[in-house]
Amino acid sequence: FVRSANLVIYTCFAVAVSAMVASQMGERTRQDFASENSSVLAVFVAVCTMVVVVYLLDRRWRRVQLQLEVVTGVMNESHAFSLNLVRHFMPSFKVAKYQFRGMKAKRGRAGVEFKDLGLDLPNGKRVLNGVTGKFGAGRMCAVMGPSGAGKTTFMNTLCGKATYGQMVGTMMINGKEADPKDLKGFMGFVPQDDIVHQDLTVREQIQFSVRLRGDVSLTKNRIERITEDVLNVMQIDHIQNSIVGSVENRGISGGQRKR
Repeated sequence: FVRSANLVIYTCFAVAVSAMVASQMGERTRQDFASENSSVLAVFVAVCTMVVVVYLLDRRWRRVQLQLEVVTGVMNESHAFSLNLVRHFMPSFKVAKYQFRGMKAKRGRAGVEFKDLGLDLPNGKRVLNGVTGKFGAGRMCAVMGPSGAGKTTFMNTLCGKATYGQMVGTMMINGKEADPKDLKGFMGFVPQDDIVHQDLTVREQIQFSVRLRGDVSLTKNRIERITEDVLNVMQIDHIQNSIVGSVENRGISGGQRKR
């Protein structure tokens, strides 16, 4: 929409300049000006029409997202009420908060080991040196340290994201030596800076990621189910129809954006 508006402004400027030149010459009439600049006027009318259509579509899309947000809130309240009702009348009955329909349990587990891990920059300087450790399968680990200690550099190197340097050392998956570049399809990485689109909703972001990272054989129904699973696991299903937003246009919170 912004690009279309800028195009309209530039076209208006061109038409205005042409009109000023024609008026200063004094010999050309309005009919002559219109006939000689018919193509410019046609483009101007077409661009104006396109901007109006895009604006109306944008307004309609935002209205639909607001309606879906209200519907999602009602559905979540109804689901919570039904769970509480079952627990109240049948306290011994186990009720799962959510039942996965798209995501499947992983067949295998992966343990990560690294020895003498380092990163050399093109200028010859080594910014990471001799890091050795192990991340056990099925375990959650935290890398802690003061600002500037190299936590981000370490994670970038371990995940194969440090394209600005050369990794040195050894990395092993389940005891076998591996290259981080070969594990991109099985690895998730959340950078410090946001890379989500500010004009899309939370649900659209997840759907895009599912299509990008999933198998090409995934059906539309399976994609929808996986999206629902991720939204519930990350506890952001209540804002799935909210626009992410940016610093200028406030949307979801920073923690929700990270998730």
